[in-house]
Amino acid sequence: MTAPTVFRSPATAPGERGLLLGRAFPDRIRRTADFYDELFRATGAGTQDVADAATTAFEHIAALAPELAEEIDGIARGAELQLHRVAALNARTEILGRFGRQHAECSTVVHVPADGRPPVTLQTWDWHDGMRDGWFVWHIEHPDGRVVKTVTEYGIVGKIGVNAAGPAPKRALGLHFNILGHASDAAATLSDRAWLPVHVLARYVLDRCTDLDAAVELATTTPVAASSSLTLAGFADGHAAATTVELSPAGPALLRPEADGYLLRTNHFVDARLAPGEAMATEDPDTLNRLAALRARTAGRPHPARSELLDALTFHLDEGAALCCHAAPDAPLGQRWESLATVSLDLADGRLAVHAGGPCTARESVWAVV
Repeated sequence: MTAPTVFRSPATAPGERGLLLGRAFPDRIRRTADFYDELFRATGAGTQDVADAATTAFEHIAALAPELAEEIDGIARGAELQLHRVAALNARTEILGRFGRQHAECSTVVHVPADGRPPVTLQTWDWHDGMRDGWFVWHIEHPDGRVVKTVTEYGIVGKIGVNAAGPAPKRALGLHFNILGHASDAAATLSDRAWLPVHVLARYVLDRCTDLDAAVELATTTPVAASSSLTLAGFADGHAAATTVELSPAGPALLRPEADGYLLRTNHFVDARLAPGEAMATEDPDTLNRLAALRARTAGRPHPARSELLDALTFHLDEGAALCCHAAPDAPLGQRWESLATVSLDLADGRLAVHAGGPCTARESVWAVV
């Protein structure tokens, strides 16, 4: 199994950064756009529906995060794609939530020690197996010395990631990402008040915030048009903390670690106010089964290392829950879920480690550390 692709962007203007990415990977960005065009059609969305939704999303990005709009425009120019097709990639969760339900299967574990050690984190990114080669690690340098490292899809500005200021940071912020589904997703009017696509918001938080409190504030005050969960982990001056922000068009909610220090996430709303609008677990109970399995498999691990979290996540559907997910060979497009990547964030050093595949195939020799 090959190591993930890592692309390093030196400090430069956002539009130039996007242009260089687009020129470096035009074929991969085009393949990603083609895959999502097919997936959008499978939900019943017409070509013009997608173009209109993407154009609206880009207008909102330009209003709230103009530097990321410039980056998206640069990606489109570099890859020689129409702007609305790259905008559609960055708003793919909103478009899929608007026209059809997706049963994604990501599982996240964050442990916050009480003794001054940094958080220990791990998540699977489970998505369509057609995107097995559709992602990379983007190492982004900013002019002020901040560095953002994100595991994302070709053409999308961000997803899971970590930031830091300098090679040996005293302060670092990490972000894990889980898709959610809520009744308000399909009802959201994409032309309403300014909002950010959830993938763009993830990058916006990593670009703008250096501590957990600022990240929670930004995530909860930025409107969204689709649901997702951002699990934010911070480490500053020997203090570890974590918070999950459940996002939906109906509003946000916050979740904190349990008494044992664990913050566990799958793909359903836990907050009592938002849970009545839950849309994924009502159609497929797998997210509930996975959360129960995570609780059981992390119990009795009071001081976990990454290797122990890998062990906890190495658990398959035939064992009771698809924490490590493999596509069924005969499943149709839109139902071929696979653990495409396993990601761990190192908040002591402001780095991330990513394995191309699920926990059951993870070995130290095939992890990329960035």
